[in-house]
Amino acid sequence: MKKFLLSLFFLPFIGFSAPVGNPSCPSTIEEGFFIPDSKAVNFRLGYQICDTQDLVMKFEDSLSEKDYSLKKVKAFLNSGLLTFNVKERLDMYFEVGSYRIQPEFRYIHDFYTAKSENDFLYRAGTKLVLFEILDFTLGADVKYSYFKANSSYVTKNDKPINDNIKFLMKEWQIGVGVSQKITILRPYIGIAYRDARIHMNQFLLENLKLVYKKKAGLFLGSSISLGSFVMLNVELRLVNERSTIFSGEVRF
Repeated sequence: MKKFLLSLFFLPFIGFSAPVGNPSCPSTIEEGFFIPDSKAVNFRLGYQICDTQDLVMKFEDSLSEKDYSLKKVKAFLNSGLLTFNVKERLDMYFEVGSYRIQPEFRYIHDFYTAKSENDFLYRAGTKLVLFEILDFTLGADVKYSYFKANSSYVTKNDKPINDNIKFLMKEWQIGVGVSQKITILRPYIGIAYRDARIHMNQFLLENLKLVYKKKAGLFLGSSISLGSFVMLNVELRLVNERSTIFSGEVRF
């Protein structure tokens, strides 16, 4: 078991959008810079990069009947995180960052690419350590995300067209996973359930809606920390999206 979990950390750092993170994260960094460990509440600052090769979505059924067919939805996120921690068991976090999405799809015989402008994504969530036994930790994470932007460009068969799409994304996600402490490493694996909608309004005077093909997916990754001040993390998302996420946090 230890060899299997350790091997997750050494997977290539390329992946196939909302990361779940390490289930043991509330208790991973045990010591901060300024706030004594005896205090019940402390906080962390973090930075995150998320590169999504495909959100694994589809057009709602009524649009599929009109010959709309989705190829993929790419996305990219740079964000900052503020996390408040209670007794090294509960995290409450807020995230704001620059986000963009890029759907590629067909309508009848034509191929379209639409890229949103870089605009703000807002996310809030909480992470809870359910229980710890030996070197294993079981934890849960719940978060909500919101993104709204205009299109940067739209192409039809690789040629620009004069069309301005309004993008709107809302998403709920619940993740449950288990991690193991192996010296300075904390590899983890779990299942994430997400419910999301992307609205593409005013595309050729029509409103389009994208939904997920599969709401349940797999996440795996590993954190590395000496237990003091700093933690680094890498995560892969599979099945219901194909993403690679890098993040780092500092405890104060």
